[in-house]
Amino acid sequence: MKKIIYIIPGNGENCKLARYKKLASVLSKQGYLVKLINPDWYRPMSEQIFKVEKDAILFGFSFGAVLAYLVAKKCPCKKVIFASLSPIHTFSYKSLVDDLKPYMSEDKAIKISKDIKKIKISLNELKTPHVTLMGELEKMDADFLVPKTGHYLSPAYIRCISKLL
Repeated sequence: MKKIIYIIPGNGENCKLARYKKLASVLSKQGYLVKLINPDWYRPMSEQIFKVEKDAILFGFSFGAVLAYLVAKKCPCKKVIFASLSPIHTFSYKSLVDDLKPYMSEDKAIKISKDIKKIKISLNELKTPHVTLMGELEKMDADFLVPKTGHYLSPAYIRCISKLL
């Protein structure tokens, strides 16, 4: 049986981007069955929770890491890799709405912002084993810092993920 890993990209992104294709390729070469998840960023994250196998690994980047957290809370799995987990608790409701309005209707921006503000991330309460990664330039705490990297799935980030597995 092949090892399974889910890849969930960051807000506004999808797995068709070159960096996510590269990550999928690297993980496939390591023997993983890669399942690409492309969230609908025009819908609340709480409506996009999906089931995963108990022996699967979840990888989420930025807002994709928030979705990975929600999935892992509902469907415990083997491991979760949180990459550049968005600090959603620091975003004000108004700033979320203002950030989303250029990309969607105001009604959708309000609905998604309300959903985000209801999410309370507590990694200490998560029963699934997990690891956190951050780009060194993000200046936030994590289990692993990716050298010379900001909030971007860089080649250095991909190498770090590959080594963790």
